[in-house]
Amino acid sequence: MAKKVLGKGLGAIITTSPTPVSDFEKVLLQDKERVVDIPINVIMPNPDQPRVHFDAAEIAGLAQSIQHVGLLQPIIVRKQGDEYFIVAGERRWRAFKLLGKPTIKAIVMNTTEEQNLTLALIENIQRTNLDPIEEAKAYKMLATRFKLKQSEIADRVGKDRATVANIMRLLNLPEHMQEALQDGRINVGHAKLLLGVSGDDQEALFDRIIQQRLSVREVEKAIAEVPKTPGKKKKRAKDAHIRKLEEELISFLGTRVEIRHSAGKGRIEISFYSLDDFERIVSLIKGDR
Repeated sequence: MAKKVLGKGLGAIITTSPTPVSDFEKVLLQDKERVVDIPINVIMPNPDQPRVHFDAAEIAGLAQSIQHVGLLQPIIVRKQGDEYFIVAGERRWRAFKLLGKPTIKAIVMNTTEEQNLTLALIENIQRTNLDPIEEAKAYKMLATRFKLKQSEIADRVGKDRATVANIMRLLNLPEHMQEALQDGRINVGHAKLLLGVSGDDQEALFDRIIQQRLSVREVEKAIAEVPKTPGKKKKRAKDAHIRKLEEELISFLGTRVEIRHSAGKGRIEISFYSLDDFERIVSLIKGDR
């Protein structure tokens, strides 16, 4: 099957398939002429690498493994002038540098810039997960630099469009909240709920999450209890069942939701903050994948 797909052109399997990079490597390894020894000092990191943080202990562990059993899979590079840029395998390259190795086995590929970034994304998502902000920035780069729609990005990385949209929305958080998500002080569940509030309310809620170490469930309750119109006459307390439904919708949709009801009827108000956000919410409601 792999050979049949390869016959259609390498670009076909790089840009449209969620197949792991390791599968691409297995196909390419059938052509022994593609595997060459390249000096470490002429290889450069991928300038479009979405991963910006590399765990030193993880790289050291990989280096130790390579020292004992050797390099199981070559890295993938593209040539530009007299230099090679990593398409996939930066962790292996870093481990080789740590070991002081003069050369590394590599597969030389000719890829477009878009294919290069997409392939790096697939490798990092499927092998060692990017943190949510790194992933969001990588998707944003595909959207802005290559004018790809969220559905096209989703196809390339093997995820549904709503998931990609949700991840990209994380970049709407203030910088210090993004940093808190990256270093683990809050999680994605907290972040989605923070996106449902704004201004001083968002900042106050963020401070409470950090200081009181609130769970996602506790944050849902806190949002549901916030008065929607401060300064006006206090509204009649909502029925507990309605509040619970509100919390569930906030958690599912990742945005502000208010249920207004009276005499057995009412309406649901769902907030959105951009057209992309609106499409994301509609996709969730429709159950699109």
